[in-house]
Amino acid sequence: MERGASAAGDTPVEPGATAERRRTHPITPLVTGWKIVVGIIAVLTAQNIARLADDFTLQRALIGLGIVAAAVVVAIGLSAVSWWYTTYAVDDAGVSLHSGMISRSREFAPRARIESVSVERPLLARLLGLAKVRVEVAGGGESYLDIEYIRSADAEQLRRGILGVAALAGTGTEGGAPAGGDAGLPPSAEGLPAADAPAPADGDAIGHRLDDLLHDGVTDGELIARIPTGRLVHSLLRDMGFLLGVVMSVLGVVVAISLAIWQEGFSFAVIIALLPTAIAIPKYVFGRIESGWGFVSRISERGLRMRRGLANTRTDNIAAGRIQRFELRRPLLRRGPGWTAAGVTVAGIEDSDEDGAASVLPVGTAEELRATLGHLAAPLGTADDAATIERMLTAPARDIDGLRTSVRAFWIDRRTRVSVLLPGALVQRSGILTRRLEIIPRERIQELTVQDGPLARRLGVLDLEVAVAGETMTLGELPRRDVLALHALLARDAATLRRYRDREHWPRPALVAGAPGAGTAPTSAGGAL
Repeated sequence: MERGASAAGDTPVEPGATAERRRTHPITPLVTGWKIVVGIIAVLTAQNIARLADDFTLQRALIGLGIVAAAVVVAIGLSAVSWWYTTYAVDDAGVSLHSGMISRSREFAPRARIESVSVERPLLARLLGLAKVRVEVAGGGESYLDIEYIRSADAEQLRRGILGVAALAGTGTEGGAPAGGDAGLPPSAEGLPAADAPAPADGDAIGHRLDDLLHDGVTDGELIARIPTGRLVHSLLRDMGFLLGVVMSVLGVVVAISLAIWQEGFSFAVIIALLPTAIAIPKYVFGRIESGWGFVSRISERGLRMRRGLANTRTDNIAAGRIQRFELRRPLLRRGPGWTAAGVTVAGIEDSDEDGAASVLPVGTAEELRATLGHLAAPLGTADDAATIERMLTAPARDIDGLRTSVRAFWIDRRTRVSVLLPGALVQRSGILTRRLEIIPRERIQELTVQDGPLARRLGVLDLEVAVAGETMTLGELPRRDVLALHALLARDAATLRRYRDREHWPRPALVAGAPGAGTAPTSAGGAL
């Protein structure tokens, strides 16, 4: 089995020839084994909770505890066997993971396909000082490789080693690599204090240690954004979707409990049976808080590094040159303070949840948004890209010059949706309560599809779908002549810019110092339509 293998034409070298194969931490079976037990208990109790409550006796409780203890031993034993036959290695060719006792499997992440490396720390693993390293690989869904679990300090070293291997793909560097995850890496002081930095005063020592704990592993590089707890809480209170979800969930639980008591009468078994439903509400609220808790992003020579999470923490690393698409969201109640959420699409990364690697700014100010896009987004080709983006987020859609539907019956789209072709990107603004801005650099376009039909021909409109890295932007119900002209222009871009320009020569973000093409617009013609 080779998940995340190279595309046709690439012949990856078998990793492990120059690197020592290693096992994960010995107590990994304790971290992974309990999941099996919890799953079995959840299934059994969810189906028989009422009967178990009615037939409860001390003897049966002791028998149940004995069965659970036996299940724990068996689960940990199976996890231990799996752990013994699982090894990983990192060298110049990439990252490999071998597992399985009877049926052996091999997962290989070639260095040229490595898109991102994240370090995740679930609650139990974090308490034990362990972490999981996830290597995202360019490809379809679930194109990743997990190394779980290793010591947190080793995880950071392994992350830097894998990123160093991935950097070799862009330079063509070859040669032997030291074993142990430091493949191709020069000595680095990343994450260490500068030698000439003054030691903190005694009064500040506790504060520094607390800051290191809350933002573990993300202390190197230039600070881009940091979300205070107050802003995070206020942003949730200004999120109508979140508030509506909480209200509807509470009403649903109250109605379910009321109906259950009305039909079955009040009993302990009924309350226990409805307990998972009641727990879902605080779990949802906690999940939304945790997705932005302690968020901090810094820019380093290896791209944007982000940390987030309260109980379960994770750190992600995204290189600017790998980003295929941007999405900016500004809900109605966040327009006053100008808070914006920013997400990206990276080939091979399917983690698009609010706490995933694709969320590069959960709720940021105008300055944080400018800094984030300045280090990640290729130039749009305007005189002031940041001002252009801000205007497209704040101005009414009818005041933005661009393409919009000509069908009067679609009056909502006429007032809220507009598409603009800039010299460097295709931009679409949409949304009523939440204003949404999609940005696709013209060099990244992978597929164009024109949708036509009897009704569309009668109305004189066409739909244009622009696909990139598994995501599709739909420009709907636009005039036929404009769609055909736009399709011809973008098709030329897709056939020339992406094909004949090496990725290393694509336009670089404006704030990437010394990058080739930084601050320059693409050479293709075009302007705001």
